[in-house]
Amino acid sequence: MKQILILVVCLLVLSCSEKPKVDDGKNFHLEGNVEGLPDGEKLLVADGEGFPVDTLTVTQGKFSYSAKTDTVSFYTIFVLNNPSNNVNFFTEPGTVQMKLSAKTGESTVGGTTANDALQQLMTETGPYYEKINEIEALVSNDTTLSPEGDWVVSERYFQLYNEIARKMKASAVQNIDNELGYMLVVRFIDEKEDAELLDELIAKMPEKFRRRRPVIKLQTILNNRINTDEGQVMPDFTLLTPDSTQMTVMSEVKQHKYTIIDFWASWSNSCRAEMPAMRQLYADFKEKGLGIVGISLDDKTENWKQAIEELKMEWTQLSDLKAWDAAAARAFHIHTIPYTVVVDSIGTIMKKGLSGDDLLLFIGDLMQSF
Repeated sequence: MKQILILVVCLLVLSCSEKPKVDDGKNFHLEGNVEGLPDGEKLLVADGEGFPVDTLTVTQGKFSYSAKTDTVSFYTIFVLNNPSNNVNFFTEPGTVQMKLSAKTGESTVGGTTANDALQQLMTETGPYYEKINEIEALVSNDTTLSPEGDWVVSERYFQLYNEIARKMKASAVQNIDNELGYMLVVRFIDEKEDAELLDELIAKMPEKFRRRRPVIKLQTILNNRINTDEGQVMPDFTLLTPDSTQMTVMSEVKQHKYTIIDFWASWSNSCRAEMPAMRQLYADFKEKGLGIVGISLDDKTENWKQAIEELKMEWTQLSDLKAWDAAAARAFHIHTIPYTVVVDSIGTIMKKGLSGDDLLLFIGDLMQSF
């Protein structure tokens, strides 16, 4: 998932000054109210890389921040003694109203178009982040989880992040004419997983957004992407066998009527759980022309080899030992494993993303005439 998915802390310092008296359409002013924090509390201002560059002080339950800005940026203010307590905002011309609460998750921002939209998005995604935090706390405190329990927790974790990603995409569509939509497009929507959506969103952006360097760079990436949609012929890859021999994926694909390309890794419990079914599938159909090519997302040869032996994987195994940065995984936009791609003898992509009974039924239908 375009590494998905939590809003990045980005704040470029604005010098504190009196609120500009002349409104030329470029003045930004933040009026902050504090709940549950004492006077004298220090608030941290960080730059786009998350480095602290300035501080504000709570006075009589308030703080303020003013500047003249020619461009709109995405900023954050932290409570110095509790960095998890923070508020994101855009330096959009106008007056931004902020409430900074001592209770995490109860701070708000609004007052301008992008900040109102940002608050709506945070309201919608906040409950999912709270559940994710609960899962992380459970995992860190419980060292007795069984493999089955670990699988259930992992599945729930990814479900929550997928829901957050869905909310962000919907927000980008709704706000493509303002700074929130622009930020979601260039920072949080994955160009591999959601290329078509990004093409549509960029086309709908105001011209001033399309002229920005990040959008130009993103459009170039989209224009040069490899098409791995169903119905297309897959790209070929030269990878290593466990004995360090170079081998192309297509050289194996051509040997079979149909081939399952199985993306997996030794460290993935869910991949290990799928292997008995994969072994049975191979045993049932290999004589009828089914091949399997395992592509591992490992980065250590010894772990990869050991898992092949433990799991009794008799089919062809390949890897470039680059983990998630594997060329094949990037080409197929893979963010979770196990992940399968079914191709015919010339590499035409028949189906992607099947597992379990769905994969068994699909392969059974393909092979029934042989």
